[in-house]
Amino acid sequence: MMFAFQDGPSLAGQPATQQAPAAGTAGSQVPGTPTSAPAAPPGADFMWMLLPVLFGAMLLSMFSGRKQKKKKDQMLSALKKHDRVVTTGGLIGFVAEVKPDVVVLKVEEGRDVRVTFTRDAIAAILTIAPETAATTTQDN
Repeated sequence: MMFAFQDGPSLAGQPATQQAPAAGTAGSQVPGTPTSAPAAPPGADFMWMLLPVLFGAMLLSMFSGRKQKKKKDQMLSALKKHDRVVTTGGLIGFVAEVKPDVVVLKVEEGRDVRVTFTRDAIAAILTIAPETAATTTQDN
């Protein structure tokens, strides 16, 4: 016994569907053999468009991080005694000593309060020491 299914009427603007061939004709197929390649999952085209965008965003973030690191390294290498700086925690003070991996800040003039920080804890130089500023103006 063979059942034939017929689709509903065709929609406007679409071609009419073809009817299935009669049983026993050349168009009949053996059960279990594929008729065509499986369709791509929905959204597969969007995935291929999204991959280059994500790759580009990753590259941009990587290069901007390098640029910021280079700028901070340059700022820390220019750090001198008597520079007024701010730390990442918000503490403002004058540089009392500069060692290879730490910076000693003088935070209160009257009591000579000194606090030790790592070099990476310095967020920005607020004012440059007077002797450093004088040498830079003489060079120009």
